Amino acid sequence: GVIKEDELRHPTMLDKNGELCLIVVKNSNTTDVTISRATGIESFVWEYDDSGIRSTSMEIAIHSYDKKDGVFSAPGDSESVVIDAKSRIVGIITGGTCSQIDSIDVTYASPYYWIAEHIKGAFPDSYLYSTLA
Repeated sequence: GVIKEDELRHPTMLDKNGELCLIVVKNSNTTDVTISRATGIESFVWEYDDSGIRSTSMEIAIHSYDKKDGVFSAPGDSESVVIDAKSRIVGIITGGTCSQIDSIDVTYASPYYWIAEHIKGAFPDSYLYSTLA
């Protein structure tokens, strides 16, 4: 399944500090399997190319717990799928800060529900992933 917008914005899981969050996992080329927490805070990013054509994306922030936990992602991990503890798709990694020096590590992922809405809007008969009956 897929994490829906409401659950992404109002997480019900607790991190190791007792704070509400969405526990997430990914397995990627560079950093292998890592576990962290998504904030549920969404932001829109608008980018313009040289011809003035605008592209829009939505991102959620994924933070490491603290410096000793290491980074959630690094260069080469973009396009990796992020899932929750129930194996539901949360999003796809688009970038991040990858900084262990100042204890600030933020990974950005586009929420999958948002990606799926846009794909279905352009290709209504598309089949994005299989589900178990």
